[in-house]
Amino acid sequence: MRPADGLPTVGSPEPEAVRGMFTGLAPRYDLLNTLLSQGQDRRWRRRAVQLTRAGAGDRVLDVCTGTGAMIAPLRRRVSPGGEVIGVDLTEAMLEVARVRLPGVTFMVADACQLPFGDESFAAATMAFGLRNIRDRELALGELRRVLRPGGRAVILEFSQVHGFLRAGYAWYSRRLIPPIARRILGEDSAYRYLTGSIAEFAPPETVSRWIREAGFQLVGEHRMTAGVVAIHVGRRPARPPS
Repeated sequence: MRPADGLPTVGSPEPEAVRGMFTGLAPRYDLLNTLLSQGQDRRWRRRAVQLTRAGAGDRVLDVCTGTGAMIAPLRRRVSPGGEVIGVDLTEAMLEVARVRLPGVTFMVADACQLPFGDESFAAATMAFGLRNIRDRELALGELRRVLRPGGRAVILEFSQVHGFLRAGYAWYSRRLIPPIARRILGEDSAYRYLTGSIAEFAPPETVSRWIREAGFQLVGEHRMTAGVVAIHVGRRPARPPS
């Protein structure tokens, strides 16, 4: 049952509810991410970009790009001659991205129905988007479809903190994040959903299994900051020699 406050359902988020929630968050989203992660979010993204192994001249797709936080390091990695495209479900988030990164192509698109042909990209990234997609199997299948053989999908997502730190992290999520969100946004309902979605999200082993079941060869599972996040790397199998 969808929550009465109109927020997405944790574990089965409705696309229209996700769009509405992020529309309200867009103006302060980056500030909140930096504050709530204590500045670690930038380091996580840089590592994810490194793991794409993209190079000069490559074409890369960032899915669930939001305000485009992954785009600048991706552009540096594929320069000169490369291209990075960002897609997101929420126009308000992309409006922020376009101001931040003029000259980059940003498009409204559903991760479950990407508007690109087969084998269009050398690499694809998704940061903190998988939790907010209802049909994760379909979204992962779309990532595989648009990647060239041998291309990498790099998925950065919140994970499960190492056991001895779990109680402290849960306290931080329940007790500190909502008041910080209230101070900056004037309300905390969206961040109550987001912390709930993190708490109930699948463990890294399950996410790795989803990636393999989508037809990728799992080539890496990297946990950072005591398990706060995990970066999963799947490689689309290379085409066998003819």
